[in-house]
Amino acid sequence: MKRLVTFFFALALASTLSAATQRYIVATRAFVPVARAAVMIRDIETTPRPRSVESFRSISGFAADLSDDEAAALRRSVEVRYIEPVVERHALDLGGVTTNADVVNPFAQTVPFGIDLVRAREVWPVTHGEGINVVVIDTGIDYTHPDLAGVYAGGFNTYGNTDDPKDDNGHGTHVAGTIAAADNNVGVVGVAPHVKLWSVKVLNSKGSGSSDRIISALDWVLDKKNTLGGDWVINLSLGSVTPSVAEREAFGRAIDAGLLICAASGNESSTIGPAPVDYPAAYRDVLAIGAVDQSRVVAGFSNQGPELAVVAPGVSVLSTYPVGQGSSAGALTNAGTFAGAEIELSKRGTVTAGFVKCGIGKPEEFPASVAGKIAVIQRGELSFNAKAHNAVSAGAAGIIIYNNDATSALTWTLRNTSDPGADAFAWPVTIALTQADGTALVNNATGQITITDRADDYEVLSGTSMATPHAVGVAALVWSAAPTISAGDIRQALLHTAVDLGDAGFDTVYGNGMVDALSAAKQVAPAKFGVPSTPFSGPRTRAVRRH
Repeated sequence: MKRLVTFFFALALASTLSAATQRYIVATRAFVPVARAAVMIRDIETTPRPRSVESFRSISGFAADLSDDEAAALRRSVEVRYIEPVVERHALDLGGVTTNADVVNPFAQTVPFGIDLVRAREVWPVTHGEGINVVVIDTGIDYTHPDLAGVYAGGFNTYGNTDDPKDDNGHGTHVAGTIAAADNNVGVVGVAPHVKLWSVKVLNSKGSGSSDRIISALDWVLDKKNTLGGDWVINLSLGSVTPSVAEREAFGRAIDAGLLICAASGNESSTIGPAPVDYPAAYRDVLAIGAVDQSRVVAGFSNQGPELAVVAPGVSVLSTYPVGQGSSAGALTNAGTFAGAEIELSKRGTVTAGFVKCGIGKPEEFPASVAGKIAVIQRGELSFNAKAHNAVSAGAAGIIIYNNDATSALTWTLRNTSDPGADAFAWPVTIALTQADGTALVNNATGQITITDRADDYEVLSGTSMATPHAVGVAALVWSAAPTISAGDIRQALLHTAVDLGDAGFDTVYGNGMVDALSAAKQVAPAKFGVPSTPFSGPRTRAVRRH
Protein backbone atom coordinates (compact mmCIF):
# COMPACT_ATOMS: atom_id res chain seq x y z
CA MET A 1 0.00 0.00 0.00
CA LYS A 2 2.81 2.40 0.90
CA ARG A 3 4.44 1.87 -2.51
CA LEU A 4 1.10 2.47 -4.26
CA VAL A 5 0.54 5.75 -2.40
CA THR A 6 4.06 6.85 -3.29
CA PHE A 7 3.44 5.99 -6.95
CA PHE A 8 0.23 8.03 -7.18
CA PHE A 9 1.90 10.94 -5.34
CA ALA A 10 4.72 10.90 -7.92
CA LEU A 11 2.17 10.92 -10.75
CA ALA A 12 0.35 13.88 -9.21
CA LEU A 13 3.62 15.76 -8.72
CA ALA A 14 4.69 15.10 -12.31
CA SER A 15 1.33 16.36 -13.56
CA THR A 16 1.68 19.53 -11.50
CA LEU A 17 5.20 20.17 -12.75
CA SER A 18 4.17 19.65 -16.38
CA ALA A 19 1.49 22.28 -15.92
CA ALA A 20 3.86 24.78 -14.32
CA THR A 21 4.18 28.03 -16.23
CA GLN A 22 7.08 30.14 -17.37
CA ARG A 23 7.26 33.48 -19.14
CA TYR A 24 7.00 33.35 -22.94
CA ILE A 25 7.01 35.94 -25.69
CA VAL A 26 4.44 35.15 -28.39
CA ALA A 27 5.25 36.88 -31.71
CA THR A 28 2.17 37.36 -33.88
CA ARG A 29 1.51 38.30 -37.49
CA ALA A 30 -0.31 41.48 -36.53
CA PHE A 31 -0.69 43.66 -33.45
CA VAL A 32 -2.58 41.79 -30.70
CA PRO A 33 -4.16 43.81 -27.89
CA VAL A 34 -4.30 42.32 -24.40
CA ALA A 35 -7.96 41.35 -24.75
CA ARG A 36 -7.30 39.37 -27.93
CA ALA A 37 -4.23 37.70 -26.37
CA ALA A 38 -6.37 36.63 -23.42
CA VAL A 39 -8.87 35.00 -25.80
CA MET A 40 -6.09 33.19 -27.65
CA ILE A 41 -4.85 31.78 -24.34
CA ARG A 42 -8.32 30.77 -23.14
CA ASP A 43 -8.82 28.78 -26.34
CA ILE A 44 -5.85 26.53 -25.57
CA GLU A 45 -5.32 26.73 -21.81
CA THR A 46 -5.18 23.52 -19.80
CA THR A 47 -5.88 25.21 -16.47
CA PRO A 48 -7.36 28.68 -15.84
CA ARG A 49 -4.81 30.78 -13.96
CA PRO A 50 -3.32 34.31 -13.90
CA ARG A 51 -1.30 34.97 -17.07
CA SER A 52 0.14 38.49 -16.60
CA VAL A 53 -0.49 39.26 -20.26
CA GLU A 54 1.33 42.26 -21.72
CA SER A 55 0.93 43.39 -25.31
CA PHE A 56 3.87 44.92 -27.20
CA ARG A 57 4.05 47.60 -29.88
CA SER A 58 7.72 47.56 -30.85
CA ILE A 59 7.07 44.00 -32.01
CA SER A 60 3.77 42.41 -32.96
CA GLY A 61 3.14 40.13 -30.03
CA PHE A 62 2.65 39.72 -26.32
CA ALA A 63 4.17 38.16 -23.21
CA ALA A 64 2.32 35.74 -20.98
CA ASP A 65 2.82 33.01 -18.37
CA LEU A 66 2.21 29.68 -20.12
CA SER A 67 2.83 26.00 -19.56
CA ASP A 68 4.96 24.17 -22.09
CA ASP A 69 1.87 22.41 -23.47
CA GLU A 70 0.06 25.72 -23.87
CA ALA A 71 3.05 27.25 -25.62
CA ALA A 72 3.13 24.27 -28.01
CA ALA A 73 -0.58 24.71 -28.72
CA LEU A 74 -0.19 28.43 -29.44
CA ARG A 75 2.62 27.69 -31.89
CA ARG A 76 0.05 25.94 -34.07
CA SER A 77 -2.11 29.06 -34.32
CA VAL A 78 -2.20 30.78 -37.72
CA GLU A 79 -1.86 34.10 -35.86
CA VAL A 80 1.50 33.15 -34.35
CA ARG A 81 4.91 33.55 -36.01
CA TYR A 82 7.00 32.05 -33.20
CA ILE A 83 7.15 31.62 -29.42
CA GLU A 84 10.25 31.84 -27.24
CA PRO A 85 10.89 31.82 -23.49
CA VAL A 86 12.07 35.13 -22.11
CA VAL A 87 15.80 35.31 -21.42
CA GLU A 88 17.55 36.69 -18.37
CA ARG A 89 19.20 40.10 -18.31
CA HIS A 90 21.29 41.54 -15.47
CA ALA A 91 23.30 44.61 -14.49
CA LEU A 92 26.85 44.56 -15.86
CA ASP A 93 28.88 45.93 -12.98
CA LEU A 94 31.31 43.77 -11.05
CA GLY A 95 28.90 43.14 -8.23
CA GLY A 96 29.84 45.42 -5.38
CA VAL A 97 31.13 48.76 -4.27
CA THR A 98 34.82 49.39 -4.92
CA THR A 99 36.46 51.44 -2.19
CA ASN A 100 39.09 53.60 -3.85
CA ALA A 101 41.02 56.79 -3.22
CA ASP A 102 39.11 58.47 -6.02
CA VAL A 103 36.01 59.07 -3.93
CA VAL A 104 33.88 62.18 -3.69
CA ASN A 105 35.49 65.07 -1.89
CA PRO A 106 33.15 65.82 1.04
CA PHE A 107 34.16 69.47 0.97
CA ALA A 108 33.89 70.28 -2.76
CA GLN A 109 32.68 68.95 -6.12
CA THR A 110 34.76 66.13 -7.54
CA VAL A 111 35.21 65.75 -11.29
CA PRO A 112 35.52 61.99 -11.94
CA PHE A 113 38.50 61.09 -14.12
CA GLY A 114 36.30 59.83 -16.95
CA ILE A 115 34.91 63.30 -17.66
CA ASP A 116 38.26 64.55 -18.89
CA LEU A 117 39.32 61.23 -20.39
CA VAL A 118 36.43 61.52 -22.90
CA ARG A 119 37.12 65.31 -23.24
CA ALA A 120 33.65 66.36 -22.10
CA ARG A 121 34.76 69.58 -20.43
CA GLU A 122 36.22 70.78 -23.72
CA VAL A 123 32.73 70.65 -25.23
CA TRP A 124 30.96 72.42 -22.35
CA PRO A 125 31.71 75.95 -23.60
CA VAL A 126 29.38 75.09 -26.51
CA THR A 127 26.88 72.69 -24.96
CA HIS A 128 26.17 70.62 -21.85
CA GLY A 129 23.71 68.32 -23.63
CA GLU A 130 20.74 70.68 -23.70
CA GLY A 131 17.61 69.37 -25.37
CA ILE A 132 18.68 65.72 -25.67
CA ASN A 133 16.54 63.03 -24.05
CA VAL A 134 18.55 60.27 -22.37
CA VAL A 135 16.81 57.15 -21.06
CA VAL A 136 18.54 54.90 -18.54
CA ILE A 137 16.95 51.44 -18.78
CA ASP A 138 18.16 49.80 -15.59
CA THR A 139 17.28 49.28 -11.89
CA GLY A 140 15.56 52.67 -11.77
CA ILE A 141 16.84 55.95 -10.37
CA ASP A 142 16.88 57.85 -7.11
CA TYR A 143 15.18 60.93 -8.53
CA THR A 144 15.51 62.68 -5.14
CA HIS A 145 19.30 62.72 -5.43
CA PRO A 146 20.59 66.31 -5.28
CA ASP A 147 22.77 65.75 -8.35
CA LEU A 148 19.91 64.25 -10.41
CA ALA A 149 16.64 65.83 -9.29
CA GLY A 150 17.10 68.91 -11.46
CA VAL A 151 17.36 67.00 -14.75
CA TYR A 152 14.99 64.11 -14.03
CA ALA A 153 12.10 64.27 -16.50
CA GLY A 154 10.07 61.16 -15.62
CA GLY A 155 10.03 57.43 -15.94
CA PHE A 156 8.32 54.06 -15.95
CA ASN A 157 8.45 50.94 -13.80
CA THR A 158 7.82 47.66 -15.62
CA TYR A 159 7.11 46.03 -12.26
CA GLY A 160 3.47 46.99 -11.86
CA ASN A 161 3.37 49.38 -14.84
CA THR A 162 3.66 52.54 -12.75
CA ASP A 163 5.34 55.89 -13.38
CA ASP A 164 7.60 55.46 -10.32
CA PRO A 165 11.01 53.97 -11.28
CA LYS A 166 12.52 54.40 -7.78
CA ASP A 167 15.85 52.61 -7.59
CA ASP A 168 16.02 49.82 -4.98
CA ASN A 169 19.46 48.59 -6.05
CA GLY A 170 21.77 51.53 -6.76
CA HIS A 171 23.08 50.50 -10.17
CA GLY A 172 20.74 52.68 -12.23
CA THR A 173 21.42 55.74 -10.07
CA HIS A 174 25.16 55.24 -10.52
CA VAL A 175 24.78 54.97 -14.29
CA ALA A 176 22.56 58.06 -14.40
CA GLY A 177 25.09 60.18 -12.52
CA THR A 178 27.89 59.46 -14.97
CA ILE A 179 25.65 60.80 -17.71
CA ALA A 180 23.94 63.74 -16.05
CA ALA A 181 25.05 64.62 -12.50
CA ALA A 182 24.68 68.38 -12.02
CA ASP A 183 27.57 70.82 -12.23
CA ASN A 184 26.60 72.40 -8.90
CA ASN A 185 29.82 72.62 -6.84
CA VAL A 186 28.94 69.55 -4.75
CA GLY A 187 29.21 65.80 -5.25
CA VAL A 188 30.20 64.88 -8.79
CA VAL A 189 29.44 66.08 -12.30
CA GLY A 190 28.30 64.04 -15.30
CA VAL A 191 29.43 64.04 -18.93
CA ALA A 192 26.31 65.90 -20.13
CA PRO A 193 24.76 67.58 -17.08
CA HIS A 194 21.95 69.44 -18.91
CA VAL A 195 20.19 66.57 -20.70
CA LYS A 196 16.60 65.56 -20.04
CA LEU A 197 17.03 62.41 -17.97
CA TRP A 198 14.46 59.60 -18.06
CA SER A 199 14.48 56.23 -16.29
CA VAL A 200 12.79 52.89 -16.96
CA LYS A 201 13.07 50.21 -14.29
CA VAL A 202 13.50 46.76 -15.86
CA LEU A 203 15.83 45.16 -13.28
CA ASN A 204 14.78 44.23 -9.75
CA SER A 205 16.48 44.93 -6.42
CA LYS A 206 19.00 42.15 -7.18
CA GLY A 207 19.87 43.69 -10.55
CA SER A 208 18.10 40.99 -12.60
CA GLY A 209 15.33 41.15 -15.20
CA SER A 210 14.27 39.60 -18.48
CA SER A 211 13.91 40.30 -22.20
CA ASP A 212 10.16 40.98 -22.05
CA ARG A 213 10.81 43.90 -19.70
CA ILE A 214 13.40 45.29 -22.10
CA ILE A 215 10.84 45.19 -24.92
CA SER A 216 8.29 46.90 -22.67
CA ALA A 217 10.85 49.62 -21.96
CA LEU A 218 11.47 50.17 -25.67
CA ASP A 219 7.72 50.48 -26.18
CA TRP A 220 7.59 53.18 -23.50
CA VAL A 221 10.48 55.13 -25.01
CA LEU A 222 8.98 54.98 -28.50
CA ASP A 223 5.66 56.26 -27.15
CA LYS A 224 7.48 59.16 -25.46
CA LYS A 225 9.42 59.98 -28.61
CA ASN A 226 6.23 59.89 -30.71
CA THR A 227 4.49 62.17 -28.22
CA LEU A 228 7.28 64.64 -27.45
CA GLY A 229 9.52 64.46 -30.49
CA GLY A 230 13.20 65.27 -30.12
CA ASP A 231 16.42 63.29 -30.06
CA TRP A 232 16.62 60.20 -27.82
CA VAL A 233 19.59 58.16 -26.57
CA ILE A 234 19.18 54.92 -24.61
CA ASN A 235 21.63 53.53 -22.05
CA LEU A 236 21.54 49.78 -21.40
CA SER A 237 24.16 48.81 -18.81
CA LEU A 238 22.80 45.29 -18.76
CA GLY A 239 22.77 42.08 -20.73
CA SER A 240 23.68 38.40 -20.81
CA VAL A 241 25.11 35.81 -23.17
CA THR A 242 21.72 34.70 -24.52
CA PRO A 243 20.11 36.28 -27.59
CA SER A 244 16.37 36.73 -28.11
CA VAL A 245 14.66 36.86 -31.49
CA ALA A 246 11.84 39.05 -30.17
CA GLU A 247 14.24 41.42 -28.41
CA ARG A 248 16.34 41.68 -31.57
CA GLU A 249 13.24 42.67 -33.54
CA ALA A 250 12.32 45.28 -30.95
CA PHE A 251 15.78 46.84 -31.04
CA GLY A 252 15.74 46.89 -34.84
CA ARG A 253 12.45 48.76 -34.90
CA ALA A 254 13.57 51.19 -32.19
CA ILE A 255 16.71 52.01 -34.17
CA ASP A 256 14.69 52.38 -37.36
CA ALA A 257 12.51 54.87 -35.44
CA GLY A 258 15.55 57.08 -34.80
CA LEU A 259 16.75 56.02 -31.34
CA LEU A 260 20.48 55.89 -30.63
CA ILE A 261 21.16 52.87 -28.41
CA CYS A 262 24.32 52.05 -26.42
CA ALA A 263 24.72 48.80 -24.46
CA ALA A 264 27.43 47.31 -22.27
CA SER A 265 29.62 44.68 -23.92
CA GLY A 266 29.76 42.51 -20.78
CA ASN A 267 32.20 41.59 -18.01
CA GLU A 268 33.00 37.91 -18.59
CA SER A 269 36.53 38.19 -20.01
CA SER A 270 39.39 36.90 -17.85
CA THR A 271 43.05 35.91 -17.95
CA ILE A 272 41.93 32.69 -19.63
CA GLY A 273 40.72 34.64 -22.63
CA PRO A 274 38.24 37.22 -23.94
CA ALA A 275 34.52 36.57 -23.80
CA PRO A 276 32.23 37.49 -26.72
CA VAL A 277 30.03 40.58 -26.60
CA ASP A 278 26.81 40.13 -24.62
CA TYR A 279 23.27 40.82 -25.82
CA PRO A 280 21.68 43.28 -26.47
CA ALA A 281 25.04 44.95 -27.24
CA ALA A 282 25.73 42.40 -30.00
CA TYR A 283 22.58 43.21 -31.98
CA ARG A 284 22.99 45.02 -35.29
CA ASP A 285 23.42 48.81 -34.98
CA VAL A 286 23.44 48.79 -31.17
CA LEU A 287 26.65 50.50 -30.06
CA ALA A 288 28.51 47.93 -27.96
CA ILE A 289 30.65 49.66 -25.31
CA GLY A 290 33.75 48.12 -23.73
CA ALA A 291 35.70 49.38 -20.71
CA VAL A 292 39.15 50.88 -20.21
CA ASP A 293 40.89 52.09 -17.06
CA GLN A 294 42.28 55.52 -16.23
CA SER A 295 45.37 54.76 -18.35
CA ARG A 296 43.20 53.87 -21.37
CA VAL A 297 44.15 50.19 -21.10
CA VAL A 298 41.37 47.68 -21.71
CA ALA A 299 39.85 46.33 -18.50
CA GLY A 300 40.58 42.66 -17.94
CA PHE A 301 36.87 41.89 -17.57
CA SER A 302 35.70 43.75 -20.72
CA ASN A 303 34.10 41.51 -23.36
CA GLN A 304 35.54 41.69 -26.86
CA GLY A 305 34.72 40.81 -30.43
CA PRO A 306 33.88 42.12 -33.90
CA GLU A 307 30.64 43.65 -32.58
CA LEU A 308 32.50 46.01 -30.24
CA ALA A 309 31.98 49.64 -31.26
CA VAL A 310 34.03 51.77 -28.86
CA VAL A 311 35.43 51.78 -25.34
CA ALA A 312 35.05 54.25 -22.47
CA PRO A 313 36.17 54.62 -18.83
CA GLY A 314 34.77 51.75 -16.77
CA VAL A 315 37.20 51.01 -13.92
CA SER A 316 36.74 52.59 -10.46
CA VAL A 317 34.17 55.09 -11.67
CA LEU A 318 32.84 57.54 -9.11
CA SER A 319 29.19 58.49 -9.50
CA THR A 320 25.89 59.07 -7.75
CA TYR A 321 24.29 56.46 -5.49
CA PRO A 322 20.92 56.36 -3.70
CA VAL A 323 20.80 59.02 -1.02
CA GLY A 324 22.57 57.95 2.17
CA GLN A 325 23.71 54.59 0.80
CA GLY A 326 27.22 55.68 -0.23
CA SER A 327 30.10 56.96 1.83
CA SER A 328 32.74 59.66 1.68
CA ALA A 329 35.82 60.46 3.68
CA GLY A 330 38.39 63.19 3.57
CA ALA A 331 40.41 65.85 5.33
CA LEU A 332 40.01 69.63 5.28
CA THR A 333 43.18 71.58 6.12
CA ASN A 334 44.66 75.02 5.61
CA ALA A 335 46.81 73.39 2.93
CA GLY A 336 43.77 72.23 0.95
CA THR A 337 41.22 69.44 0.95
CA PHE A 338 42.08 65.78 0.50
CA ALA A 339 39.55 63.20 -0.70
CA GLY A 340 40.10 59.89 1.03
CA ALA A 341 38.40 56.59 1.71
CA GLU A 342 36.71 55.19 4.77
CA ILE A 343 38.47 52.35 6.53
CA GLU A 344 36.11 49.52 7.34
CA LEU A 345 34.74 49.64 10.94
CA SER A 346 35.54 53.35 11.30
CA LYS A 347 33.06 55.40 13.28
CA ARG A 348 30.93 57.66 11.11
CA GLY A 349 31.32 61.30 12.02
CA THR A 350 33.48 64.42 11.85
CA VAL A 351 36.41 65.40 14.06
CA THR A 352 38.12 68.81 14.15
CA ALA A 353 41.38 69.02 16.10
CA GLY A 354 45.10 69.55 15.80
CA PHE A 355 47.12 66.71 14.34
CA VAL A 356 50.27 64.90 15.38
CA LYS A 357 52.59 62.87 13.15
CA CYS A 358 52.98 59.38 14.65
CA GLY A 359 55.36 57.58 12.29
CA ILE A 360 54.11 54.15 11.31
CA GLY A 361 52.05 53.77 14.46
CA LYS A 362 54.30 51.88 16.85
CA PRO A 363 53.41 52.47 20.52
CA GLU A 364 56.56 54.49 21.17
CA GLU A 365 55.76 56.83 18.23
CA PHE A 366 52.72 58.35 19.92
CA PRO A 367 53.73 61.37 22.04
CA ALA A 368 51.59 62.46 24.98
CA SER A 369 50.50 65.46 22.91
CA VAL A 370 48.39 63.22 20.62
CA ALA A 371 45.70 62.95 23.31
CA GLY A 372 42.56 64.64 22.02
CA LYS A 373 44.14 65.20 18.60
CA ILE A 374 44.22 63.45 15.23
CA ALA A 375 47.00 60.90 14.80
CA VAL A 376 48.53 60.84 11.29
CA ILE A 377 50.17 57.48 10.60
CA GLN A 378 51.90 56.04 7.55
CA ARG A 379 51.07 52.57 6.31
CA GLY A 380 53.72 49.88 6.86
CA GLU A 381 54.93 47.03 9.12
CA LEU A 382 51.95 46.95 11.50
CA SER A 383 48.38 46.01 10.64
CA PHE A 384 45.80 48.79 10.36
CA ASN A 385 44.14 47.26 13.40
CA ALA A 386 47.33 47.50 15.48
CA LYS A 387 48.06 51.07 14.39
CA ALA A 388 44.55 52.17 15.30
CA HIS A 389 44.59 50.36 18.66
CA ASN A 390 47.87 52.08 19.52
CA ALA A 391 46.40 55.45 18.57
CA VAL A 392 43.33 54.86 20.74
CA SER A 393 45.51 53.79 23.66
CA ALA A 394 47.40 57.08 23.32
CA GLY A 395 44.13 59.02 23.48
CA ALA A 396 43.81 60.07 19.81
CA ALA A 397 40.42 61.53 18.87
CA GLY A 398 40.73 60.57 15.21
CA ILE A 399 43.10 58.72 12.89
CA ILE A 400 44.49 59.26 9.40
CA ILE A 401 46.47 56.43 7.79
CA TYR A 402 48.17 57.31 4.50
CA ASN A 403 49.66 54.97 1.95
CA ASN A 404 53.34 54.13 1.66
CA ASP A 405 53.34 53.66 -2.11
CA ALA A 406 51.76 55.29 -5.16
CA THR A 407 48.88 52.84 -5.60
CA SER A 408 45.47 54.46 -5.34
CA ALA A 409 43.35 51.55 -4.08
CA LEU A 410 42.58 52.01 -0.38
CA THR A 411 40.47 48.94 0.38
CA TRP A 412 41.52 48.82 4.03
CA THR A 413 39.91 47.38 7.15
CA LEU A 414 40.36 47.46 10.91
CA ARG A 415 39.36 43.80 11.10
CA ASN A 416 42.12 41.38 12.05
CA THR A 417 42.10 37.65 12.75
CA SER A 418 44.07 38.24 15.95
CA ASP A 419 41.45 40.68 17.24
CA PRO A 420 38.06 38.92 17.53
CA GLY A 421 36.59 41.98 19.23
CA ALA A 422 37.34 44.38 16.37
CA ASP A 423 33.74 44.54 15.12
CA ALA A 424 32.44 45.61 18.52
CA PHE A 425 35.29 47.98 19.39
CA ALA A 426 34.54 51.72 19.61
CA TRP A 427 36.92 52.90 16.88
CA PRO A 428 37.24 56.65 16.33
CA VAL A 429 36.79 58.28 12.91
CA THR A 430 39.54 56.61 10.86
CA ILE A 431 40.20 57.52 7.25
CA ALA A 432 42.70 56.60 4.53
CA LEU A 433 44.63 58.94 2.23
CA THR A 434 46.90 58.29 -0.71
CA GLN A 435 50.65 58.60 -0.30
CA ALA A 436 50.70 61.92 -2.18
CA ASP A 437 47.89 63.46 -0.13
CA GLY A 438 49.19 62.17 3.19
CA THR A 439 52.66 63.50 2.47
CA ALA A 440 51.25 66.86 1.42
CA LEU A 441 49.21 67.04 4.61
CA VAL A 442 52.06 66.29 7.03
CA ASN A 443 54.47 68.60 5.17
CA ASN A 444 52.20 71.60 4.65
CA ALA A 445 49.18 71.64 6.98
CA THR A 446 49.27 73.54 10.25
CA GLY A 447 46.82 74.15 13.05
CA GLN A 448 43.53 72.31 13.22
CA ILE A 449 42.26 69.94 10.54
CA THR A 450 38.87 68.35 10.02
CA ILE A 451 38.43 64.72 9.08
CA THR A 452 35.12 63.13 8.19
CA ASP A 453 33.68 59.70 7.44
CA ARG A 454 30.04 60.01 6.63
CA ALA A 455 27.21 58.39 4.78
CA ASP A 456 26.62 60.18 1.51
CA ASP A 457 25.18 59.79 -1.94
CA TYR A 458 28.14 58.59 -4.03
CA GLU A 459 30.12 55.42 -4.68
CA VAL A 460 32.78 53.87 -6.91
CA LEU A 461 31.88 50.93 -9.18
CA SER A 462 33.53 49.11 -12.07
CA GLY A 463 32.21 47.32 -15.14
CA THR A 464 31.16 47.87 -18.72
CA SER A 465 28.01 49.16 -17.03
CA MET A 466 30.10 52.17 -16.01
CA ALA A 467 31.71 52.59 -19.45
CA THR A 468 28.38 52.72 -21.29
CA PRO A 469 27.06 55.94 -19.68
CA HIS A 470 30.32 57.71 -20.57
CA ALA A 471 29.61 56.87 -24.23
CA VAL A 472 25.95 57.85 -23.86
CA GLY A 473 26.91 61.18 -22.28
CA VAL A 474 29.31 61.84 -25.14
CA ALA A 475 26.57 60.99 -27.66
CA ALA A 476 24.24 63.44 -25.93
CA LEU A 477 26.85 66.22 -26.00
CA VAL A 478 27.59 65.63 -29.67
CA TRP A 479 23.94 65.45 -30.68
CA SER A 480 23.17 68.61 -28.73
CA ALA A 481 25.77 70.42 -30.83
CA ALA A 482 23.95 69.33 -34.01
CA PRO A 483 20.37 68.46 -33.00
CA THR A 484 18.98 68.32 -36.54
CA ILE A 485 21.14 65.43 -37.74
CA SER A 486 20.12 61.78 -37.41
CA ALA A 487 20.96 59.15 -34.84
CA GLY A 488 22.86 57.33 -37.57
CA ASP A 489 25.02 60.42 -38.17
CA ILE A 490 25.84 60.63 -34.46
CA ARG A 491 26.67 56.96 -34.41
CA GLN A 492 29.09 57.34 -37.29
CA ALA A 493 30.67 60.45 -35.76
CA LEU A 494 31.38 58.55 -32.52
CA LEU A 495 32.93 55.65 -34.41
CA HIS A 496 35.03 57.67 -36.84
CA THR A 497 36.46 60.12 -34.29
CA ALA A 498 37.22 57.63 -31.52
CA VAL A 499 40.82 57.68 -30.29
CA ASP A 500 42.52 54.67 -31.83
CA LEU A 501 43.90 52.31 -29.20
CA GLY A 502 45.54 48.90 -29.51
CA ASP A 503 46.22 47.72 -33.06
CA ALA A 504 45.96 50.35 -35.78
CA GLY A 505 42.41 50.78 -37.00
CA PHE A 506 39.53 48.69 -35.78
CA ASP A 507 40.37 45.77 -33.50
CA THR A 508 38.28 43.40 -31.44
CA VAL A 509 39.77 44.56 -28.10
CA TYR A 510 39.11 48.32 -28.33
CA GLY A 511 36.69 48.43 -31.25
CA ASN A 512 37.21 51.77 -32.97
CA GLY A 513 38.88 53.21 -29.88
CA MET A 514 37.86 55.44 -27.00
CA VAL A 515 35.01 57.90 -27.45
CA ASP A 516 36.16 61.51 -27.88
CA ALA A 517 33.48 64.14 -27.24
CA LEU A 518 35.40 67.09 -28.66
CA SER A 519 36.50 65.41 -31.88
CA ALA A 520 33.02 64.04 -32.55
CA ALA A 521 31.37 67.39 -31.79
CA LYS A 522 33.77 69.18 -34.14
CA GLN A 523 32.92 66.61 -36.79
CA VAL A 524 29.18 67.26 -36.69
CA ALA A 525 29.19 70.99 -35.79
CA PRO A 526 32.52 72.47 -36.95
CA ALA A 527 31.30 76.07 -37.09
CA LYS A 528 30.38 76.04 -33.39
CA PHE A 529 33.97 75.11 -32.55
CA GLY A 530 35.64 77.46 -35.03
CA VAL A 531 37.07 74.74 -37.25
CA PRO A 532 36.59 73.95 -40.94
CA SER A 533 34.28 71.13 -41.95
CA THR A 534 36.11 67.82 -42.40
CA PRO A 535 34.42 64.84 -44.04
CA PHE A 536 34.72 61.37 -42.56
CA SER A 537 38.04 59.84 -43.57
CA GLY A 538 36.49 56.49 -44.45
CA PRO A 539 35.10 53.47 -42.65
CA ARG A 540 37.05 52.14 -39.68
CA THR A 541 34.35 49.86 -38.32
CA ARG A 542 33.83 46.18 -38.78
CA ALA A 543 30.29 45.48 -39.96
CA VAL A 544 30.13 42.04 -38.36
CA ARG A 545 27.01 41.68 -36.23
CA ARG A 546 25.44 38.62 -34.65
CA HIS A 547 21.69 38.49 -35.15
